Amino acid sequence: MISASGYRALVTHLFFEGDKFLESDAVFGVKPSLIVRPKLKKGINTVEYTFGLAPELRPADGRSPSFVVGGRAR
Repeated sequence: MISASGYRALVTHLFFEGDKFLESDAVFGVKPSLIVRPKLKKGINTVEYTFGLAPELRPADGRSPSFVVGGRAR
């Protein structure tokens, strides 16, 4: 779960490339964009991933949220 003030909380999951259970996903949550390959950095398996958060819903302005990546709305 990822959250930040002014943005909707994001609950997601990353999957490791080559995991024997990727093909037996019961809830269809495995998407190619969520499959990652750890890289060894200083002796530690590491994953770097950029997540995007949507602004909080504000009923007063009637706009649906856009996604924010790297500080810019899309």
